[in-house]
Amino acid sequence: MAGGGCMTSFEGRLLGRAAELARLSRLAESTLAGEGQAGFVVGEAGLGKTAVLEQAAADARRMGLRVLHGRAQSPAQPCPFAFISSCLRIEESPSDDRRARAAEVLRGDARYGLPGARSEAAGADAATIEALVGLVEDLCAQGPLALFLDDLQWADSASVAVLHKLVRSVHQLPLLVVGAHRPLPGAGDVDRLSRNRITGNHTLLELAPLDAQAVAALLTELCGREAGPRLRRMAEGAAGNPLYIRELIAALQREHAIETGDDSTADIAAGCSLPPLTALVTHRLRYLREDVLQMLRIVSVLGASCTTAELAAVADIPIRDLLTIMAEAEASGVLTDSGPFLGFRHEMIRHALHDAVPGPLRAMLHTRAAQCLAESGAAPERVAEHLLNGVPSPDFLITWLEGAAARLTTRAPAMALRLVTRALELGDPTDAGYGNLPLHHAIAQLSSGHLAEAEESARSALAKAPQPGLECLLRWIVIQAAFARGRPDLALAEARAGCRSPGIPAIERVRLQAFSAVCLFALGDLTEAGAVASRARSVADEADDGFALASALHVLAAKRFLETPDAEAVELARQATRLTPDTMHPAQWLGLQLSLGNCYIDLDLGQEARQTLAAVRRPAERTGGVFLPWYHLSCALLAFHSGHWDDALAEVAAGLDHGGQVASMSRALRAVAAVIAVHRGRRPDAEAHLKATPPESDNVTVAAFYEYLPLCAGALLDEAQGDAERAYVRLAEAFDEGIGHLPGRLILGFLTPDLVRLALTRGHHENARRYAAAAQQRAEHSGGLYHLGDAYRCQGLLNEDPDLLMEAIRCYRNAPRPLNAAHTCTDAAEILARRGRQDEARLLLDQALDTYTRLGAVWDVAQATSRLRAVAVRRGSHRARTGVRDGWRALTHTERLVAEHVAEGCSNPEIAARLSIARSTVSTHVSSILRKLAMTSRVEIAAEVTRRQNSGQSPM
Repeated sequence: MAGGGCMTSFEGRLLGRAAELARLSRLAESTLAGEGQAGFVVGEAGLGKTAVLEQAAADARRMGLRVLHGRAQSPAQPCPFAFISSCLRIEESPSDDRRARAAEVLRGDARYGLPGARSEAAGADAATIEALVGLVEDLCAQGPLALFLDDLQWADSASVAVLHKLVRSVHQLPLLVVGAHRPLPGAGDVDRLSRNRITGNHTLLELAPLDAQAVAALLTELCGREAGPRLRRMAEGAAGNPLYIRELIAALQREHAIETGDDSTADIAAGCSLPPLTALVTHRLRYLREDVLQMLRIVSVLGASCTTAELAAVADIPIRDLLTIMAEAEASGVLTDSGPFLGFRHEMIRHALHDAVPGPLRAMLHTRAAQCLAESGAAPERVAEHLLNGVPSPDFLITWLEGAAARLTTRAPAMALRLVTRALELGDPTDAGYGNLPLHHAIAQLSSGHLAEAEESARSALAKAPQPGLECLLRWIVIQAAFARGRPDLALAEARAGCRSPGIPAIERVRLQAFSAVCLFALGDLTEAGAVASRARSVADEADDGFALASALHVLAAKRFLETPDAEAVELARQATRLTPDTMHPAQWLGLQLSLGNCYIDLDLGQEARQTLAAVRRPAERTGGVFLPWYHLSCALLAFHSGHWDDALAEVAAGLDHGGQVASMSRALRAVAAVIAVHRGRRPDAEAHLKATPPESDNVTVAAFYEYLPLCAGALLDEAQGDAERAYVRLAEAFDEGIGHLPGRLILGFLTPDLVRLALTRGHHENARRYAAAAQQRAEHSGGLYHLGDAYRCQGLLNEDPDLLMEAIRCYRNAPRPLNAAHTCTDAAEILARRGRQDEARLLLDQALDTYTRLGAVWDVAQATSRLRAVAVRRGSHRARTGVRDGWRALTHTERLVAEHVAEGCSNPEIAARLSIARSTVSTHVSSILRKLAMTSRVEIAAEVTRRQNSGQSPM
C-alpha cells in the first residue's frame, strides 16, 4: 500500500486495535462466503488508520482474497477518476482486456465534442463510472476481491462517485471495500460514503485514542523495557495518539535522551518538554545528508505519481546515483516501499518538506516535470497536473496544447479548460500556434457543460476573423451549445448564417442545412422542417455525405411518424440507421438507433425493438451523456407496454442511476415508475416520483418527446385520487394545445381511448367523436395492432358496441398490450352487463382481473370490481387476487434467467452480454432476487437454483 503505517506492529499484532481488526476480519470472512461488505475506518491523523488497513489487507490476503489497494494524496489539481483507476491498476495492465476496455472509456474518445452536462463539471460522467463498476464486477467473477483505500479525504470526487456505487452493490458481490479517512472539513462526499448505511452490509469503525494500558504497552515495546514515571508523564501529553508516541520515542532515542533509571526503567531527564507532533515527525530529517534532503524536497513537490525514472529526469541525475540516495531515505524511515512510485511514510513529512521549498522553485519543478513527462509521451492529464501548478513558458504551453488539447478535453475537460484559458492569457495572438486556442477553449467549455460560455467564446472567435478552416468548427460549436441549452432558434439562425458564409465549404453548407431542419423540427415547425430536410436529402445524396443525409432522414422519419405513422416512416428511419457509422459522430448514430427503436416500440414491433436496443447497449454505455438514460427509458417503455412491469422498474432504476446528470430524462423515467405505482396502489410513491424532478423550461432536447409521460402519470394520479375532472381537463388541453413545441394531436394519439372515456362520462359527446376520429386516422395510417386497438376501443365506447370492443381486445392481445386489453375487457363487460348478458360480462371481468393481478395492478382490480359490481356482476373465479411478492414464484421471467446465470458463476457484465441488457439493469435484478428470496449473497442464489435443478424443479 502506498504510504506506511503510523502505528508500530509487534510480532504481527497492532497494540490497542484488536477489536477493529477482528471486525474487519469478519467482513473478509463474509466476503469469502459470497456476501460482500463495506467497512470504513475513521479517525484523526496518527491514530493508526493506515496501520489498521495494512494489517487487515495482509490478513485478507492470507485468507484468500485478492487485494487491490490505493492511497490518495492531496494533489492541487486532481484528475477525475485518478484515484480509483490507479487502485484498479488500469494503466498498469494494458494486456488485460477487461482493464483495456475500461481504459478506453476513461479516455473518452467517443465523447469528444459532445455538450457536457452541468453536473459533469467534476468529471464524474456516467459512462466512465459504468465502465469502472463493470470492471470491478468482472474482477469479482474471478474470485472474492478486496479494495483497501487509504486517505479517502484526498480522493477526487469522480472516484468517490464510483465508490458510492460499489458500496451500494457490495451485498450482491464477493467484494470487500475498506476505506479510511480523516474527518476533515470539505470531505462531505466521503463522509456520506462512510456514514450512510444504504444496506446492512456496512460497518463504521471510529478509532479512539489508545487507552492507558495500551500506551504503557507501546512504550515498553518501543523502549525495550518499562517506561519510567517522567517518560510516562511526557507520553500522556500525546493523548493516546500512537504516531505521536512513536515519533516521540524515536526522536528521544536519536538524541540519546532516554536513560536507564535506578529501577531499570527507561526514563528521561527532568525538565524535558513534549515537542509538537509535526516537529517530532520531521525530526529524523535532521540526520539526512543535504543531497538526500534535496531529492526528498523534489519528491514532495512532484507528488504521489512520481516514479524514480521521472525524478531522475527532473533532477537531471543518473538513475544509479539516485537509487543510492533513495535507499538512504527509505532506511531512515522517511520513504516507504510503494512499488514503482515514491511514497512518504507519513503525509506530515511530505507537507513539511513541501512547505520548505519556496513557491517559485516549486513552480519551476512542476514545469520541469511537465516537460519531462511530455517528452516521454506520458498521458496528457499527468502533464496537465504539473502545468497547472507550474509556470510554463507560453511557447511550450501552446505547443503542447496543440497536440494534446483534444485528448485532454476528452479525459479531463475541466483541466483542459483551465490550461487553455491560461494559454490564451499568456500567449501572443500574433504567434502561429495561438490561432487554434479559441477553438480548443470553446470545445473545452462545451465538454465541461458551460454551454452559454462555449457559445459566447465561439461567437467571439468568429467575430475576429478566425484562421481558415476554423470558421466552420466554431459555427458548429455555437449551434451545438445553443441547441443543447434549449435555444434551437439561435442554433437555427447560426446554421442559416453558416449556409450564407463564403468561408464555409460546400459540403458543410449541406450539413448545416440538414441540421437547420432538426432545429425547425424542435421548434415545432414541421412543415418547414420537412421541406428543408427534403432539399438537404437530395443534395446530400448527390454529395454522398452520410452526416447530412442522416440528419435529413431523421427529420423526415420523425415528421412522418408523427403525422402518418406508417411503413414509410419506419423505412426512412431504417435508411438513416443503415448509413455507415464511421461517416458520422458516434452520438449521431446512437440517436438514430434509439429513435428507430422507439418507432418499433410504438408500432409493437417488439422483436425489432429488442434487436435495435441490444445493438446500442454497449455504445450507449461507452458514450454516456443523454444516451444511457435514453436507452434505459426505451427499454422501460418496451417492458411496460408488453406487461413486464418489474423489468420496466429495473430499467427505470438503472436509468436513474445514470440519469441524474440529465434531469429531463430522469423526469421521464420517474414518470414511468409513477404510472406503475398508481396502478399498483402506491400513490405516495407516485407523488414522490412526480415531485422529484420539476419540468425544464424551453426543453427541446430529446426528452421533450417524452414530456407526455409526466402528463399521463399526473392525470392517472388525479383519477386515482378521485379527481377525474382535473385529469380530463389536463389531457384535453394537452391534446388540443400541444406539449411544448410539439402538437398534441400528433404525439398524444395513444390517449384517445382515455379521452373518449372521460369525455363520455361528462357528456362531452362532440369531443369524444373528435378524439375517436383522431384515433381512426392514426390507425388507418399505421395499420399497427395497438393503433387499431385504440381505434376500435374509441368507437366501441362511443357507440357502446361490445363487438368493436372485442375486436380491440384481440388487437391489444396480439400486439401485445395486456393493460390496454384488460381495460377494454372491463369496458366490454360493463356494456354487456347493461344489456343483460351477465355470464359474458363475468367472463370478461375474470380475464381483466387475471391480467391486473399478474401485473400487480391492485388499483385497477378495485376499479374494475367496483364498476362491474354497480351493474350486478361479480368475479366468477376465486383465485388469489394479488400477485406473489416473495419466494421463487415472485421472480419474473427475466429474474429467473439472471438467477440461472448467477448459478453458472457469471458476472453482471457477462449476464448483461448474454441477455442483451445493461449491466446496471442486471445489478438491479440481482438485488430484487436477493430481496424476494430473503437471501444475502449470490452464493445462496446459486445454491437455490442448483437445489431446484437437482430436485427436478425447473428454475423457469
